[in-house]
Amino acid sequence: MVRAPVIPLALALLVACGCGGESAAHHARYLYMQKCAACHGVSADAKTPVTNAQNLLDPANRPQLEQVRRAIIDGRPGMPKGLLGGSDVDQIAAWLSTGKP
Repeated sequence: MVRAPVIPLALALLVACGCGGESAAHHARYLYMQKCAACHGVSADAKTPVTNAQNLLDPANRPQLEQVRRAIIDGRPGMPKGLLGGSDVDQIAAWLSTGKP
């Protein structure tokens, strides 16, 4: 019968979807390293390559969620707008503003 192989396959797909994959924090860190670290630094104690760019990983410079969102969406002097889009904007803004890199 055709049904028998379908059930184990469906169960395997459900387990694969629920297990593994990257966490939200891992994805946010990946986005930061790809889009932000070149100017804002790679670690909390690193100097930023761009002198007027704050180190966003340094707890002393932790930005507010809406500050990050607006900077990504609208840009800033020396920073182009639209570096990220969609849910990535909210995800990295939440990650940076909570200080959980």
